[in-house]
Amino acid sequence: MEIRKNDEFELTIEDMSEDGAGIGKQDGYIWFVKDAVIGDRIRARAMKMKKNYGFARLVRVITPAKGRVEA
Repeated sequence: MEIRKNDEFELTIEDMSEDGAGIGKQDGYIWFVKDAVIGDRIRARAMKMKKNYGFARLVRVITPAKGRVEA
């Protein structure tokens, strides 16, 4: 499945970047998602894409990570 700009997709966050974005992989492609944390299963929208990685916006948290606290 090829994801294009503005497409929505599901992703599990597996790591965090130095600037605090959640990192998830889909078919070997790396996504950086602001406001997502390790363990979240999310729905994201592709915003900016490079050859090996892309940036996505959090649309909604499907399954929150254990330890996620609501504001």
